[in-house]
Amino acid sequence: MKKATSVGPVGLVAFVWLLVGSTAQAAPRSGGCWVDIYRGPDYTGTKVRVFGPVEMASLKNLEGADWNDAIESLEVGPGAEVSVYGSENFAVPSGPVYHEQEIRSWGGKDENYRSQVATFTAGHKVHHLGEYGLHDQVSALKVRCVD
Repeated sequence: MKKATSVGPVGLVAFVWLLVGSTAQAAPRSGGCWVDIYRGPDYTGTKVRVFGPVEMASLKNLEGADWNDAIESLEVGPGAEVSVYGSENFAVPSGPVYHEQEIRSWGGKDENYRSQVATFTAGHKVHHLGEYGLHDQVSALKVRCVD
Protein backbone atom coordinates (compact mmCIF):
# COMPACT_ATOMS: atom_id res chain seq x y z
CA MET A 1 0.00 0.00 0.00
CA LYS A 2 1.34 3.43 -1.01
CA LYS A 3 1.55 6.22 1.47
CA ALA A 4 -0.55 9.33 0.62
CA THR A 5 1.41 12.53 0.17
CA SER A 6 0.11 16.05 0.40
CA VAL A 7 0.39 18.57 -2.42
CA GLY A 8 1.79 21.91 -1.31
CA PRO A 9 0.56 25.31 -2.52
CA VAL A 10 3.10 25.41 -5.36
CA GLY A 11 2.02 22.02 -6.68
CA LEU A 12 -1.64 23.04 -6.49
CA VAL A 13 -0.98 26.31 -8.37
CA ALA A 14 0.93 24.42 -11.07
CA PHE A 15 -1.93 21.93 -11.41
CA VAL A 16 -4.54 24.70 -11.68
CA TRP A 17 -2.38 26.56 -14.23
CA LEU A 18 -2.12 23.39 -16.27
CA LEU A 19 -5.89 23.04 -16.34
CA VAL A 20 -6.77 26.72 -16.85
CA GLY A 21 -3.67 27.99 -18.65
CA SER A 22 -3.64 25.32 -21.32
CA THR A 23 -7.34 25.87 -22.06
CA ALA A 24 -6.85 29.62 -22.43
CA GLN A 25 -3.96 29.10 -24.84
CA ALA A 26 -5.91 26.59 -26.91
CA ALA A 27 -8.65 29.13 -27.60
CA PRO A 28 -7.02 32.58 -28.00
CA ARG A 29 -9.26 35.60 -27.62
CA SER A 30 -8.18 37.51 -30.69
CA GLY A 31 -7.49 35.78 -33.97
CA GLY A 32 -7.75 39.26 -35.43
CA CYS A 33 -11.33 39.78 -34.24
CA TRP A 34 -10.99 42.94 -32.15
CA VAL A 35 -11.20 46.71 -32.17
CA ASP A 36 -8.86 49.10 -30.38
CA ILE A 37 -10.64 52.20 -29.11
CA TYR A 38 -8.86 55.37 -28.01
CA ARG A 39 -9.91 58.38 -25.95
CA GLY A 40 -7.84 60.73 -28.11
CA PRO A 41 -7.61 61.46 -31.83
CA ASP A 42 -4.89 59.82 -33.92
CA TYR A 43 -4.79 56.71 -31.71
CA THR A 44 -3.70 58.58 -28.59
CA GLY A 45 -4.83 58.57 -24.99
CA THR A 46 -6.19 55.62 -23.07
CA LYS A 47 -6.66 52.51 -25.22
CA VAL A 48 -8.85 49.43 -24.73
CA ARG A 49 -8.95 46.37 -26.97
CA VAL A 50 -12.44 44.88 -27.29
CA PHE A 51 -12.47 41.28 -28.52
CA GLY A 52 -15.30 39.93 -30.61
CA PRO A 53 -17.73 38.68 -31.25
CA VAL A 54 -19.52 40.99 -28.84
CA GLU A 55 -22.46 43.37 -28.67
CA MET A 56 -22.07 46.14 -26.10
CA ALA A 57 -25.35 48.00 -25.65
CA SER A 58 -23.66 50.47 -23.31
CA LEU A 59 -20.07 51.65 -22.87
CA LYS A 60 -20.61 53.09 -19.39
CA ASN A 61 -18.65 50.32 -17.66
CA LEU A 62 -16.03 49.09 -20.09
CA GLU A 63 -13.14 47.60 -18.13
CA GLY A 64 -14.24 49.62 -15.10
CA ALA A 65 -14.34 52.99 -16.89
CA ASP A 66 -17.02 55.10 -18.57
CA TRP A 67 -16.34 55.09 -22.32
CA ASN A 68 -19.77 56.48 -23.24
CA ASP A 69 -19.27 59.42 -25.63
CA ALA A 70 -15.49 59.21 -25.11
CA ILE A 71 -14.12 57.34 -28.16
CA GLU A 72 -12.30 59.61 -30.61
CA SER A 73 -10.37 57.12 -32.77
CA LEU A 74 -10.31 53.39 -33.45
CA GLU A 75 -8.50 50.59 -35.26
CA VAL A 76 -10.35 47.51 -36.50
CA GLY A 77 -8.56 44.16 -36.35
CA PRO A 78 -7.90 42.17 -39.54
CA GLY A 79 -10.65 39.67 -38.72
CA ALA A 80 -13.38 42.02 -37.52
CA GLU A 81 -16.16 44.32 -38.65
CA VAL A 82 -17.21 47.01 -36.18
CA SER A 83 -20.41 49.04 -35.95
CA VAL A 84 -20.57 52.05 -33.64
CA TYR A 85 -23.85 53.60 -32.51
CA GLY A 86 -24.65 57.12 -31.37
CA SER A 87 -27.20 55.86 -28.87
CA GLU A 88 -27.18 53.18 -26.19
CA ASN A 89 -28.95 49.86 -26.80
CA PHE A 90 -28.26 50.20 -30.55
CA ALA A 91 -31.20 52.59 -30.78
CA VAL A 92 -31.64 54.26 -34.12
CA PRO A 93 -33.82 57.35 -33.71
CA SER A 94 -36.92 57.49 -35.85
CA GLY A 95 -38.03 60.68 -37.49
CA PRO A 96 -36.34 62.94 -39.99
CA VAL A 97 -32.92 62.02 -41.28
CA TYR A 98 -30.35 64.71 -40.62
CA HIS A 99 -27.69 65.35 -43.21
CA GLU A 100 -24.71 66.63 -41.26
CA GLN A 101 -22.64 67.58 -44.33
CA GLU A 102 -25.47 69.69 -45.73
CA ILE A 103 -26.12 71.35 -42.36
CA ARG A 104 -22.41 72.24 -42.12
CA SER A 105 -22.31 73.54 -45.70
CA TRP A 106 -25.18 75.90 -44.86
CA GLY A 107 -23.17 77.15 -41.91
CA GLY A 108 -25.55 75.68 -39.35
CA LYS A 109 -25.10 73.26 -36.51
CA ASP A 110 -27.85 71.02 -35.26
CA GLU A 111 -27.14 70.48 -31.57
CA ASN A 112 -29.54 67.53 -31.51
CA TYR A 113 -27.82 65.77 -34.39
CA ARG A 114 -26.45 62.34 -33.58
CA SER A 115 -25.23 59.98 -36.26
CA GLN A 116 -27.18 56.80 -36.14
CA VAL A 117 -24.62 54.12 -36.97
CA ALA A 118 -21.30 53.72 -38.79
CA THR A 119 -19.72 50.40 -39.79
CA PHE A 120 -16.01 49.86 -40.39
CA THR A 121 -14.52 46.84 -42.15
CA ALA A 122 -11.46 44.73 -41.31
CA GLY A 123 -8.21 46.67 -41.02
CA HIS A 124 -9.93 50.07 -41.12
CA LYS A 125 -8.33 52.89 -39.12
CA VAL A 126 -10.28 55.98 -38.10
CA HIS A 127 -7.99 58.72 -36.84
CA HIS A 128 -10.92 60.91 -35.76
CA LEU A 129 -14.56 59.85 -35.52
CA GLY A 130 -15.59 63.48 -36.07
CA GLU A 131 -15.14 62.81 -39.79
CA TYR A 132 -18.12 60.48 -39.51
CA GLY A 133 -20.22 62.82 -37.36
CA LEU A 134 -19.41 60.78 -34.26
CA HIS A 135 -17.02 63.00 -32.33
CA ASP A 136 -17.48 61.92 -28.69
CA GLN A 137 -20.83 60.38 -29.61
CA VAL A 138 -20.31 56.60 -29.54
CA SER A 139 -22.55 54.99 -26.92
CA ALA A 140 -22.70 51.34 -28.12
CA LEU A 141 -20.72 49.04 -30.39
CA LYS A 142 -20.78 45.63 -32.04
CA VAL A 143 -17.75 43.59 -33.08
CA ARG A 144 -18.45 40.83 -35.61
CA CYS A 145 -15.82 38.25 -36.58
CA VAL A 146 -15.18 37.83 -40.30
CA ASP A 147 -12.93 35.42 -42.17
